[in-house]
Amino acid sequence: MKSTALVLVLAAGMLAACAQSTDPGAPGSGSPTAVPPDSAVSSDMVRPVGGDLRIGQTWYLVGTSLSSVQMPEGITITFEEDSVGGPGPVNGWSAGYTATDDGGLELGPIAATLMAGPEDAMAAEAAYFALLDEVDGYTTVEAGELYLFQDQANVLVYSVNPPVEDPMAISDATKALADAVLGLSEAEAQARVEDAGHTFRVGARDGERFALTEDYSTTRITVTIEDGEVTEAVIG
Repeated sequence: MKSTALVLVLAAGMLAACAQSTDPGAPGSGSPTAVPPDSAVSSDMVRPVGGDLRIGQTWYLVGTSLSSVQMPEGITITFEEDSVGGPGPVNGWSAGYTATDDGGLELGPIAATLMAGPEDAMAAEAAYFALLDEVDGYTTVEAGELYLFQDQANVLVYSVNPPVEDPMAISDATKALADAVLGLSEAEAQARVEDAGHTFRVGARDGERFALTEDYSTTRITVTIEDGEVTEAVIG
């Protein structure tokens, strides 16, 4: 089975982020009763602030906090009105869930099929289900990314876009955008990136480097700020 190492380096701290929120459904019912636009998260790192879970949308796993575990391709998660689930490394699973307007998220007991698989895939599945079982928060961003949290730590990252065969493939428009923000103020660069539907992130400011996730995203631009201006912009 083809597999890809999906690894996150968790941030040492989280900075402020602002978001539009959803209305919670009835306790234990799972889904929001109304779905506003996605959260506008654009700080150096994200924290649980809620957002649009995109009911019925397939989210593709692109990163985990499991540095020693390789996750097979094809793992997804989908939130329905009253349930959440998807294929794991070996078995399909489902559970109830409760989401709150401030980014809280609880998944009910996971019910999974009982197929056996290769030892490494079964180990990956046990680790994946263990992470899901401990999830207590979420954030979505407009570029199409879903972050799941455990005790404020980002443990799972999903994207609305499936992993590409060539993860280094970047569009010409995105390359041009990264070049265009050079020399702009931090606020101007953030506005330019977000207006293009991409995620903005500060990787370093005035010599201080921040701990960042290492999941790859072709819709995210990470910048270096010196004296309030962008001196470097990288994609991914």
